[in-house]
Amino acid sequence: RVVCQRLLEYGIRINMSKCVLGVAELSFLGYLINKDCIKLLPERVKPILDFKQPKTVSDLRRYLGLLNYYRRTLPHAAHTQTLLSEYLKGAKKSDKTIIQWSNESIKAFEDTKQQLAKSTLLFHPSPDAQLALHVDASDFAIGAALHQITSSGLQPLGFFSRKLNDAEKKYSTYDRELLAAYCAIKHFRFMLEARVFTLYTDHKPLEFAFRQKSE
Repeated sequence: RVVCQRLLEYGIRINMSKCVLGVAELSFLGYLINKDCIKLLPERVKPILDFKQPKTVSDLRRYLGLLNYYRRTLPHAAHTQTLLSEYLKGAKKSDKTIIQWSNESIKAFEDTKQQLAKSTLLFHPSPDAQLALHVDASDFAIGAALHQITSSGLQPLGFFSRKLNDAEKKYSTYDRELLAAYCAIKHFRFMLEARVFTLYTDHKPLEFAFRQKSE
């Protein structure tokens, strides 16, 4: 009723043939959405899990494209995909170069599938819940996880990660951790703006810096 009132108020017309009303859950853009959480659709995930080991760089690019559609549900995705991403470095979109797989990169490929198979369901944001942003950085990637704190514990709202470029890999540990915090806040800004949240980091010098009063 409220939705219909708002549509009427703003003069917005909808196509009823494209609407689904009064259902307990809904499939939308590759996800299964219900009143509590957002899950991956098994029929959309299965083709990725069944994907054969790519033979060419172009095949690998396609695989990673399918996989990264669900990146928001994958903790540490950039870290897991680091070896695979190296094959794409400097390659053109339709590069048919044959991949020379190593034992390490084969394991990385299988690990990405396992990560997707165990992907985390995401909860709907609550405007009243406290937010916790956990950030971390390694020698070659940064990542973050945004949770809301409820009476039943931490509920994941989303994950972020990306690999470091060549210049960023030369940063000090302090600077990489600071970069992780900055990029995570920027990535989740639409959920963090106008909200009080707690930033968690395992890097003690960065924690000390955040506690200092600005001059």
